[in-house]
Amino acid sequence: MTELGEQERAVGTLMADVSRLLRRRFEDEAKPFGVTLPQWKALSTIQKQDSITQVALSAHLEIDAMTLSGILDRLEKRGLIERFVHPEDSRAKLTRLTASGQALVKQTSAIGTTVFEQAIRGLSPDDLTALGQHLAHVRANLISSSQDIAETGKAS
Repeated sequence: MTELGEQERAVGTLMADVSRLLRRRFEDEAKPFGVTLPQWKALSTIQKQDSITQVALSAHLEIDAMTLSGILDRLEKRGLIERFVHPEDSRAKLTRLTASGQALVKQTSAIGTTVFEQAIRGLSPDDLTALGQHLAHVRANLISSSQDIAETGKAS
């Protein structure tokens, strides 16, 4: 494996910075609603896929079951979601929004859009297309590497 040059390291740093700043900006904007980005992602996904199993939600959000359980516990304590046993599989739990959860998602749905619009300000449609294609390529490389590691059981 070759050593990364200065430009590659700078791009990697920028990608990490952008991710961190998007998260921070979202959470700053969502603070009055008392919701974190992981909680909002869970709420938004549950809204789109009513009565989703916790296993499916965990996979969709790409977080482990224990992390999801903590997120859902906090949302349930606030009365934003409810969990119940799957009618066809007593081992599975389903999750759905309560009326309060639906109201919160509706109130906060514009936050992500606003933050993203701020982030891409000044980029042309062609710039966005190219950026999307490049990031999709990077993501595919990382997914492929993760699958290679999982199949061989070790990092290269």
